[in-house]
Amino acid sequence: MTKAKHSLPAINDIFPDNGKILLTGSGKQFVERIGVEAIRHAILSVMMGENIRTQTEPLSRRRIAQISGALVVLFAQGCMQIDDFIDHLSTMAINQITGAKKNDAIATWPAKWLIGLTGKSVQNVLRNDHKLIENYIADFEAAVKESAAKCRAQLGDLRMSLGFVEDKSGKRAELDWEGITRLTTAIGSQTLTIRGSDKSLYGKLFERLILGSLLTILGFERVDPATNSRTSKVFWLSDSSDIRESDATLLFKPGKLARFDVGFIGPGNSEISKDKLSRFAREMELSGNKDSSVTFIIVDRLPSTGKTEKAAKKIGAEIIQMSMQYWPRDLARRLGERLNIKHELQTMPDNKIRDYLTDKLGNIPVQDFLSNVSFSDVISASEVHESQNDYEVD
Repeated sequence: MTKAKHSLPAINDIFPDNGKILLTGSGKQFVERIGVEAIRHAILSVMMGENIRTQTEPLSRRRIAQISGALVVLFAQGCMQIDDFIDHLSTMAINQITGAKKNDAIATWPAKWLIGLTGKSVQNVLRNDHKLIENYIADFEAAVKESAAKCRAQLGDLRMSLGFVEDKSGKRAELDWEGITRLTTAIGSQTLTIRGSDKSLYGKLFERLILGSLLTILGFERVDPATNSRTSKVFWLSDSSDIRESDATLLFKPGKLARFDVGFIGPGNSEISKDKLSRFAREMELSGNKDSSVTFIIVDRLPSTGKTEKAAKKIGAEIIQMSMQYWPRDLARRLGERLNIKHELQTMPDNKIRDYLTDKLGNIPVQDFLSNVSFSDVISASEVHESQNDYEVD
């Protein structure tokens, strides 16, 4: 017997909390769930000149695998708690999507996946036209049932049993081909969404992780700029409320500041570097004090034209390329030249640097650099960058 629409529970109520952490929450929770040691390894590899995309790919796989597991749990709990759960899935998904706030990833993403959608396709297909919603769901339901029938005919009458070992009642849910098709469709849509969001997400998180780790290694202590009273050997990281766009600010001593801006961009996006330099130049002109600070722009690599280097030289900024091996030593040396900062890394031979950085990183609680970061805003913004080739089931 079909339950009334208003009596159906929300998808959000049966999607496990541990899965929600990987959608939104604090950056610290996210790192702890993905694995602190995995994050430390990625930070070290980037410090040694390796491509950040190479380092974040295993993190993406971890995130995708764990969210896929959360979707399996959603299906298991839904089938055990709700009569005819599979038949109600599309209605439950639409109820949640249409009733949620626009940028609420926790509420909307799992619901989208259950009907084979990602971010842009919801905006284009479902958001504004009730008739389009009905037509889409009708097509989706027909596609699922047809695919399930073909799988049954071509592959055999397969059943999937889901249950929790620790549940002494032995209660289990059983999925036939239609339920399996809906589950795999949700996992596929989830994979596309996470792949589309990770470039922006990891870029924002690693800006803080790498700058926080490196400045700590160089002997500076992180402080909260709103409450800090110290005037030497401290740094702070920008946050979402910071109107300044630099990613970190270092205060060596009164009158000696360094500002850092990280961009995980390659030579094909060199205009971004020049835009940053132009902005810093305008700010310096407005402040009327070009001697109060030095700007460090840290990028993946630069084009061969030399235009960006010339723009940096014009305003007295320094550009560091992360694609260069041992770039942290290069940064330490330039800090020495510009602010007279002394550190052992400046004269360290190549063969000592990896072990040195590994040892130092092992003592840094890197997750704390993200303790006041809620990346729900990052994830919501990342939907803008999602692939144009959205996955839709017609």
